[in-house]
Amino acid sequence: MIMVSACLAGLNTRYDGADCLDSRVAALVSSGEAIAICPEQLGGLATPRSPVELRRKYDQNTKASDVYVIGADGKDYTSALIKGAEETLKLAVKLKIRKAVFKDGSPSCGVKYIWCAGNKISGRGITTELLQKNNIEIITIDSI
Repeated sequence: MIMVSACLAGLNTRYDGADCLDSRVAALVSSGEAIAICPEQLGGLATPRSPVELRRKYDQNTKASDVYVIGADGKDYTSALIKGAEETLKLAVKLKIRKAVFKDGSPSCGVKYIWCAGNKISGRGITTELLQKNNIEIITIDSI
C-alpha cells in the first residue's frame, strides 16, 4: 500500500476547500492500493483554512536557520504542520507504508518545490521531510 495526498485523490482538503484530482491517484485509492491522507487536517487545521507558506528565520550568530509556517492571516501554523507530519508518520509506520505520492508545492507535502514568501522555490514540505528521514520514498504525480 502507498500513501497519497488526499487532495490528489479528489477529496476537498486543500486550504481553499477544493481538490487537485488526479485520476491515476484516485484509481489507486479506489482499488485499495493507496490510502489518502491530509497532513494539515491531521494536524488539526480546518478546511477551508488560511493559505500557509514555509519561511526560514536565520540566526546571524550561528548561521543556523529554522523553518516556521506563517498563514496569509499572519498567524503561526508551525505546530499544526509539525503535528500533522508526526501523525502522518505514525500512520505510515502502522500501515508499513514505504512510498507516498504527494502534492508538490504544499507546505506539508511539497516534494520538489514549496511556496515561500509568495515565491515558488526548490524545497520540501514538513511532512515530506519527516517521512524521507524515516526512509519513506516520496514522489510527485509526475513520477507515477
